[in-house]
Amino acid sequence: MDLDILKTFIKPESYIMIPVLYLIGLFLRQTPNIPIWTHAWIKVLIGVTSCMIYYGPTIQAFVQGILVAGAAVLIKDLIHKTIDQTQTKKEDNKL
Repeated sequence: MDLDILKTFIKPESYIMIPVLYLIGLFLRQTPNIPIWTHAWIKVLIGVTSCMIYYGPTIQAFVQGILVAGAAVLIKDLIHKTIDQTQTKKEDNKL
């Protein structure tokens, strides 16, 4: 995948929000009182709010918040699915 595609949709100033939202997601996973289905919504809310603070209350800021939250959720899924698949293959090889 070419990073130019990423640059056309997400502004470079917003890139920092992707790992921040990923870490927030990891912290949310450790919190037993917050249902798992709300984690993505919380990340969207934090992403939109922080982009609105940085860029001002515009539609562009709203879209940037949604895009960085989506990128954080996608990266989380890619990392965790890869780790789970790798562990499953190791367990299958042991049998």
